[in-house]
Amino acid sequence: MRVLLVITDEDWYEDAGYAAAWVRALEEQGADVERLARIPDDWPVAGPPPGRYDLAIAHVLVEEVVAYAPTFALATLLEAAGVPLLNPVTSLVASADKLVTHAVWAAAGVPQPAAWDLARVREWPMPGRQMVLKPSLGDGARYVELVGDLDAAAQVEAAWRADEAAGGHRRGASLLQEWIAEPACARVFATPTTTSLVYEKSREEGALVTHGTVYPRVYEAPPEMAQLAQRMVATLGGGLMGVDVLVEPGGRLLALEANAPFGFDVTDPQQGRWVARAALDVARRAAQRRAAA
Repeated sequence: MRVLLVITDEDWYEDAGYAAAWVRALEEQGADVERLARIPDDWPVAGPPPGRYDLAIAHVLVEEVVAYAPTFALATLLEAAGVPLLNPVTSLVASADKLVTHAVWAAAGVPQPAAWDLARVREWPMPGRQMVLKPSLGDGARYVELVGDLDAAAQVEAAWRADEAAGGHRRGASLLQEWIAEPACARVFATPTTTSLVYEKSREEGALVTHGTVYPRVYEAPPEMAQLAQRMVATLGGGLMGVDVLVEPGGRLLALEANAPFGFDVTDPQQGRWVARAALDVARRAAQRRAAA
């Protein structure tokens, strides 16, 4: 099976090790893997080689979706040319913008923290309660803050816009979200029909954000959590995503976010094996559909 990994080759991201981890995990499952970061010079004339790829994994970062970077352009070309994408372009865009993600989930009835576009809010949505302010674009919990009123939110947003004007990260719309106090945050890799183990992220008591890929607890997904993770991916039209689920102290489960270009722990072979097998299963199902057609 031949897989094309569409991922940036910029030095600042290469050092993260995700591309090498993807290649290693896929090759260990028997796949023949190629890497591209942009449209090859001859493709505007010749097009992608017909039938060459069984699957394209478009690891397109949020910033690249916003800026229509070379990786996103390549993913779009591949999909238009009929190459099966692990996560279609629609799901790349929908998961990149948190306001879009929440709107899609709201339409599908997926339980989630309530969220508003700050620009459209005239009165504090949750009187007497602090709320989370986060950019609709971005990942890694960057720029997430707790605010207590519209004036405080406006001050934070003004600082974001000043940083953008000076060449900083694009934030997109400002999102006000219900604050879930003292939750567990579970990372689950999921397809519309399957889930990995649950990797509960480390978070200090009282902290707003977690410690990325530090997992003090790893366990089998309970049926309700597995079902929620699968719905989170399916409603966004994804094939395989890394999703974050909040678990309130009382046990209520809430969808927090979904990541089409997810990073898995490059030091954990078990994670690599699971995501590689799940990705190749998507390719096999695509091949079966083509054969049936």
